[in-house]
Amino acid sequence: MTPIYWLLGIDAAGSIARVSDWAWRANAALPLWAIVLIAALGLVMAALNFLPHSVATWTTRLLLAVVRIAGFALILLMLCQLEARLTVERSLRPTVAVLTDTSASMGLEDVAGESRLAAARKFADQLTRAVGSKADVVLHDFDWKLQPSDPAAKPNRPTRLIASIAETARTENNLRAVVALTDGNDTAGDRGELLAPLLAARPLPVFPVVFGSETAPRLARVRINGGSRYVRLGDELRIAATITANQLGEQNVTVRLVEEGKPDPIAVRENVSLGDEPVEISFVVKPDKAGEKTYRVVVDGVRNAVSEGLQVAEHQVSVLDAKIRVLYLDIPRDERKILGQWIARDPVVEAAFLTMLPKGGWYAQGTMYHKNAGDGLPSAEADLCKYDVIILGDIPRTYFREGGDTAETKMQWLAEFVSRRGGGLVMLGGRSVYAAGQYQDSALARLAPFQIEPTKEPQVDKPFRITPTVAGLGHPIMQLEGDPAANRDAWYDLPTLDGNNRVGTVKPSASLLAVRELPEGPMPVIALQNVGRGQVLGLSADTTWRWEMMRPADGEDYFRRFWGNAIRAIAPDPRLQPDRPQVARLESAAEVGKTIRLTTKLLDAVYQPVRNADVRVKITSPSGAVTQYLPRDGRDTPGLYEYEVALDEAGAWKVDVTHKDKTATETILAGNGLEELDEPRANLAAMTEFAAVTGGKAFGAEQAAALVQAIDLTPTRTVEKVVVTFWNLPLTMAALIGLVCLDCWLRKRRGMV
Repeated sequence: MTPIYWLLGIDAAGSIARVSDWAWRANAALPLWAIVLIAALGLVMAALNFLPHSVATWTTRLLLAVVRIAGFALILLMLCQLEARLTVERSLRPTVAVLTDTSASMGLEDVAGESRLAAARKFADQLTRAVGSKADVVLHDFDWKLQPSDPAAKPNRPTRLIASIAETARTENNLRAVVALTDGNDTAGDRGELLAPLLAARPLPVFPVVFGSETAPRLARVRINGGSRYVRLGDELRIAATITANQLGEQNVTVRLVEEGKPDPIAVRENVSLGDEPVEISFVVKPDKAGEKTYRVVVDGVRNAVSEGLQVAEHQVSVLDAKIRVLYLDIPRDERKILGQWIARDPVVEAAFLTMLPKGGWYAQGTMYHKNAGDGLPSAEADLCKYDVIILGDIPRTYFREGGDTAETKMQWLAEFVSRRGGGLVMLGGRSVYAAGQYQDSALARLAPFQIEPTKEPQVDKPFRITPTVAGLGHPIMQLEGDPAANRDAWYDLPTLDGNNRVGTVKPSASLLAVRELPEGPMPVIALQNVGRGQVLGLSADTTWRWEMMRPADGEDYFRRFWGNAIRAIAPDPRLQPDRPQVARLESAAEVGKTIRLTTKLLDAVYQPVRNADVRVKITSPSGAVTQYLPRDGRDTPGLYEYEVALDEAGAWKVDVTHKDKTATETILAGNGLEELDEPRANLAAMTEFAAVTGGKAFGAEQAAALVQAIDLTPTRTVEKVVVTFWNLPLTMAALIGLVCLDCWLRKRRGMV
C-alpha cells in the first residue's frame, strides 16, 4: 500500500500502518444544471462511437465510450474540487539525538590514553550502529553553540551544555531521547535545574555519557597576571605570568616570550623549576615601533601533562607613539634644577618648564603648548588641557590672584584639569605652599590628598628618612625594585630628605604611600588621591633631589625610577583625545560565543562630553561580514556611545569607529575559552542528578550496551487526519492526459482519424 499512499501525495507514506474512515467532500459545489450538462456531454461523446458509419469493431467502440466517460468524470471531479478526508494511523521510528561535546576540556587526554573527544567519537559510532536499525539517529556537535556533527572538529571554545540540549529538544521532531557525550562541564554555570522538569514533562529523557577523570588531571598552566593594555613607544612593558602545575612532580621547563610576527623568541628562561607551588615569572620588553602587538608566554618541555593548550598565554597591547606632555612650574631651587634635568631626558616625556623669576615674569624652556608662557599657566582652559601632567612647585597663592582675579580662575582650571580632563597633578612641598602659602580653603586644598590647615609652624625642619607604608610598598609609584624585599630595602637605604611641610591627616579617599615618623605620630609625606577622572600626587617634601645627588657612585638611580613611576602612573590614557573616537572594552575576555560591550567617549577641547555626535561604527567579522551601527549617547551618559559585538566566529574582529574625519580601530581576537579548563574534572555527579530528573540515567564511557538497553526504541503509534486533494493531484492530471492519449491512439489505430 505504500506506493499508493505515495501516489496520493501523503507525507511519510512508509510510516502508515493503516487507513480508515474515508470521507469525501466537494469543495466547489457546482449547480445541478452544470453537472447534468457535463454528464450529458460525456454521454453524447461516448455515443458518437456507436453511429452506423463507424468502421471500428464493437470492442473498440465500447472501449472508446468508456474512455470518454472516464475523462469527463475526471473533469467533473476536478471542477468539483473533490477531496478525501482520511484517518491515518502511523508507526513512526523514534529519533535519538546524539550530542558530542567539542569544547576545550574535551581535548584532555585522560581516557585510556586518548582524548575525551576521541573516546566520545568512538562511542557515537558504536551507538549509531547499535540503534540505527530501530531509530533515526541525529548527530550534532556543541561547544558554545549547537551545530552539525563534524568529525574533524578540534576541541576548543567554552561549553554551553544545557543550552545545547534545550535547543535540540526544541528543534527535533519525534525525539525519544537525547544522548550527551560530554565531560559534564558547563562554563555558563547552568546545572539544568529549570530545563530538567520541562524535559520530564514531555517526556524526554537525557542520557549523559561522561568522559574523563573525576580527579584533578595532570596539567601545567600559564596565566598572564600583569601587563598594561597600552604602552608608550620608547617605554618598557612588563609582562608577568604565573605558572602552575598539578600532579606533575618536580621538573625543569623552558619559558619563552614570543612576539607575533617574529620568528625568534624575544626572551628565553631555561631551567625554570616547576613543582607544586606557583612559579612567578616576568619579562620586560621595549617595543620598537607603534601598533598592535601580541605577546605569548610559552612553556616548553612539560612532561606527562594531559593537555598542551594551557601552556601558552597571550597578551595584547597597543604601542602608542604618544609622549607624556609635562608642564612643570616652580621657582629657582635645587628640586626644580635636578628634577627638571631628569624629566627633560626621559624618553617618553615631552617637557615644558616655567620658572617664576624673583623680580617677576617667567622663564620658559622646552616644548610649550600655549602662547602666553610669560604669564605662567595658560590663559585658555583648552590650552591647559593640551598637557597631561602638571607639576606645581613652590608657587605662592598670590600668583593665582594676579590682575585682580579674586576667583582664582587658573586654580579652578587646574581642578577641572584633574577632575574633568583626567590629567595628573603633582603638588610639591615648599616655603609658599600648603599651609605655609595660605592655601587652605582653596581649590588646590580640595585636590590635595591630605588636609591643609593653618598652623603656627608650617614647616618641620631637620633631615629625616622616609618610611613607606605597607600599602605604599605595593603601589606602582613606589616600586624601586621588582622584588618586594629588595624594594623595601631600597626605600630604607635612600638618602635622607631635608624637612617637609606640616600637613594634616590623609583624606579618607586618598592612599597614604609614605610618612615621616615624628614624636607625635607619623606625618604624611607622599599620598595619592583620585579626583574625578584624574589623580593628584601630593608630596609634603621638596628635597627628593637628595636621592639623586647623594646616592653612591655605584648605586641605583632610585630618584629617576621614582619620578618615572610617578609621572607614568598619574598620566591620563593617551588614547582619549578631544574629538577623537576611542574604543574601550568593558569585558577583558574575548571568547567565541560571548557578546562584549564596547564604548566610545567623545570629548571637546576642554574635555566636556560631545552630545548627539555623528558616530559611525563598522564591525568586520573574521569571515568578512560587515555590520554597521549608528550609536547614540544617553541622557544620563552624555558623550558615551555604547554598542555590542556578538563574537560568533573565531578569529580577528575589526571595529572601526569614525567621528568627523578621525577613525579609531580596535582588533578583538575571539578565541578559546580558557575558563573551560579552570575546573576540567569530569562532573559525573551533576550529570547524574540532571539525568535522573529528566527520567534518564548517566553512563560511563564503557557502558554503550547498557545505554542501548535503557533507551525506549519502540515505534510511536500516532493517529492523524489527512486530506487528499484528488482534484489537484499530479496523478489525476496524469490520468486525464493518459485518457486523452488513449482515445487518440485507439481511433488512429482503427483509421478513424
